[in-house]
This record gives sequence, C-alpha cells and structure tokens, in this order.
Amino acid sequence: MRLNILVLVMLGVLGTTTCFGESACSHVNIDWISGHVPLPEDARVVLAREKGVLCEVILSIDNGLVPIYAGKDFVLAGQLFEDGRSVTRETLAAMPDMVERERERAALKNALKRENRKSFFQKNIKVLDEFVSLSFKPDQARDFFYVITDPNCSHCKELLPKLQQAALESGTEVKVIIYPVLGPQSRDMASLAICNGYSYQDYAGIKMPETAVSCERADRLIDRTEAFLRSSNLYSVPLMVAGDGSWVVENNDISLFRAHLGIEPGGETAGSGGGACIAGEAQ
Repeated sequence: MRLNILVLVMLGVLGTTTCFGESACSHVNIDWISGHVPLPEDARVVLAREKGVLCEVILSIDNGLVPIYAGKDFVLAGQLFEDGRSVTRETLAAMPDMVERERERAALKNALKRENRKSFFQKNIKVLDEFVSLSFKPDQARDFFYVITDPNCSHCKELLPKLQQAALESGTEVKVIIYPVLGPQSRDMASLAICNGYSYQDYAGIKMPETAVSCERADRLIDRTEAFLRSSNLYSVPLMVAGDGSWVVENNDISLFRAHLGIEPGGETAGSGGGACIAGEAQ
C-alpha cells in the first residue's frame, strides 16, 4: 500500500512539471532499468508504453510478468491507480496471451534447469561425500541419500525430522550437506554446526549464534560446497539426491521423497506440496 501511495504522490508531483521533449519511454530499455534496480540476466522488456509522464513497463522475470513505472531518472515498482482503478491490473488483464506464454516459457525453463541439475548430480555423485557435514544413520541402514540444506531455511527445518522418520522406516542413512545460500546469517549458523561437530538432532534444532563463529574447517568446507553447488545452478534448498544419483527432489515434498524410497506410493513427477527457500529471500 505504501508503494502504491508513493506512485500516486509521484504522479501528482510530476503532473505539475514540464513534460519531456521526447517520449516518456524513449530512454527506457533493459540496461537502463538494471542500472536502477538489480535484475536477473534473462529479464526482458515485453511492453513499454507511455502513461502520462511515466513509462509503463512490463518485465518478464522468472515465473511471470512484473510491472514497473519509469520516470526520467527513477523507477517505481507496484500498482498504478487512477480514478479508483488499478491501471496495472487492467494492463495485465488485457494481455492474457502474453501472460500465458510467459508462464509456459518459465515452466519450460525451470523444467530444463531441473533436468540439467539431475544430470549434474548423476555425473558428480561420487564427489558429494566430500561436502557432507553430518549425518543420521539408523543401526540397520543399508543405503543412503543426501539432503542439501540451509540452516536458516524454514522449509529445511520442517523437513529434517520427516527425513529422520523416513530414514528409520526405510533403513537409509541421511547425509547432510550444508549450503548457506540465504546469506551471512546462514553462514554463521553453518559455521556453528561444523565447528562444533553438531549431530543431526543438534542441527535440526540449530539457533542463530549470539556471536560470530568461525574455524578453518568450516570456512574451507563452506567455500568448496558453495563453489560446487553454484556450478550446478542451484540457488534454492532443500534438495534431496539418491545415493546413486538416480533421482532428485527439489523442495521439501516429503510425499514424493517417500515414494522414491519405496515406503509410500507415488509417481516420478515433481510433487506440488513442497516448499523451498530461494537465495535472496528473507526467512
């Protein structure tokens, strides 16, 4: 709401100024926009048109269309309202075909990324043990799988006890790879766990340390883990990988995971009930 009010205020101010000699959109392109706000590399402008002294821009970003409004030397994000109407909503409603195309494009792109990551882990499965920080191993364990987690990720924390239960039921070891993708706080928590030799139970209940923790072993392991997993284009957690690399589950969909272990019926397609923490998101 504050953002929408800001847009209205700026419109009121700009409406009293002298208009540009050129079109309100003549200077607006993806390079100019990215100079004001960080954008992913594949962001595209799919629409740019004048709205008074502003340029209404629709960007294609990740999973859909994102509206912004550009002035001569600034960018505003949010909805634009005029006479009690959401101009932004009307703009998006008038382009359903483009919205659907962008959704399909994003779905195909994400599917390709998943397949590429699955292939990556299949090819590199033998080196994953180098990045394991801790594990949970039932007495009767006959097999194992890997789980990649961030200690500050809520979806990971929700998943860990469910994985422990699945490990007990299936006689499978859980090998934990700590990947602090969410930022400095996550890295501090990862260092706490690694430097102090946390058990699986300790790690499942980890809290933010009151003071920064660091040790050579943690620094070295975290740096190597981050470099390795970034090379697979992985920027979200949790992720579970079979010990032989035959399957990957990208989120905390425990039903799909249990199906892979053979302790619950299910198919091979990605589940819809899982959640994930993505780099850049606050937890």
